[in-house]
Amino acid sequence: MSGFACVPVKAITGVDAVSDPRLRGLVAYWSGRRGADRLAPARHHLDPAEIQHLLPWIMLLDVLDDDYRYRLVGTGLDGLFGRALTGTTLRHSWPAHLGDHWRHWMDRASRVACPVVTEAVVNTRRGRLRLDAVILPLSNQPDRIDMLLCGISGSSVRRQSSPLLRPTDEVVEDELVSFEASALTL
Repeated sequence: MSGFACVPVKAITGVDAVSDPRLRGLVAYWSGRRGADRLAPARHHLDPAEIQHLLPWIMLLDVLDDDYRYRLVGTGLDGLFGRALTGTTLRHSWPAHLGDHWRHWMDRASRVACPVVTEAVVNTRRGRLRLDAVILPLSNQPDRIDMLLCGISGSSVRRQSSPLLRPTDEVVEDELVSFEASALTL
């Protein structure tokens, strides 16, 4: 893949390592809901009223055997991506060169029960998109991560007025120019 730069995984410690204040707040909330004796909080431990200001920028994903299904996607993210993702899967929503990188870090969060902090820059024909994200595991069953809570903060510079990212068949020429991720130790 031309132009791709991957930075090795590095562990970062503490919620202060998350640069975006909204994402930092989401990580602190998740950590408080997890408690000291659980691998990860369950979905029913989350109260949307307590994080109402974050709801436009979060998503819940079901962990499937070989993919991730967008169960709930905030309206801010629908606007950022230019379409509704709720009900779709990661594999069918993005071209492989974009989805594979997100899948790698979602796999880490779901298989190792490890929060992940990511940064990505995507150059497209329509502009450049920078995404900062946290991927936080949820466990509704003992000893199994079956959902992910993700918070995303994005900014874009658009060359055209159309949505920056489009369905899979329209972004085949887009290029992921960098992607960094770190395991977060809390």
